[in-house]
Amino acid sequence: MNYKVIEKQYRDFILNIKSYFQKSENRVIYDKRNIIKVVDFLDKKYVVKSFKIPHLLNKIVYRFFRESKAKRSYDNSVKLLKLGINTPKPIAYIEYYSSIFFTESFYISEFFDYDFEIREVFSDLNYPNRKNILKKFIEFSYQLHEKGVFHIDYSPGNILIKKEDGEYLFYIIDVNRMKFLPLDNALRMKSLSKLTKNKDDNDYMLRHYTLVSNINEILLREKFDFYLKEEIKYLKNKKKLKKLRGR
Repeated sequence: MNYKVIEKQYRDFILNIKSYFQKSENRVIYDKRNIIKVVDFLDKKYVVKSFKIPHLLNKIVYRFFRESKAKRSYDNSVKLLKLGINTPKPIAYIEYYSSIFFTESFYISEFFDYDFEIREVFSDLNYPNRKNILKKFIEFSYQLHEKGVFHIDYSPGNILIKKEDGEYLFYIIDVNRMKFLPLDNALRMKSLSKLTKNKDDNDYMLRHYTLVSNINEILLREKFDFYLKEEIKYLKNKKKLKKLRGR
């Protein structure tokens, strides 16, 4: 077993996380590949993510050669906060393993009471103050890129928004797959290519990204169009594969 907590007061919580997690069976907020629940500790709410138990090969890979998703989630969240990028406060992570195999892991963060996801804005063309939210979102994305953050899963469900004092604050989640490096135009546009297929929205966001970054729009559009086509192709192939598996 290996674990890390941001403060000593959470040690009992993390060491007994399986028990806390099991008792919160009616507070599931996500249950697909991984399971995410809201858990209470010392009269506060926390989000606990239980990562899917890896297959045999990855049990060895994560035991000896690669950091777990829980550890990466914790470490990346700490890095983001140091860079001034909003993400729910990391509390702890814990890994379980035998002498040979990695078995399971958990990541814990503070519960964040956000107002809405950017997904809602993309899906509703009549969303209140829609254009301004997209504009502010692009400014946030540009700052993310300028600080050397490449969020591999930069998708609509992983961007949360809180409105405070008339301002929109953006938070990113699901941060275990992330790189910290200088971003060229290709990576900047690849980052934005998974958000929406709506041409009007993409045109609007690209124009504003050009404005705030002072990068040539033609150069950005060329890269964006390439990665958008790649994303569409990937999703089509994924859909075909699901159909084949379902037969």
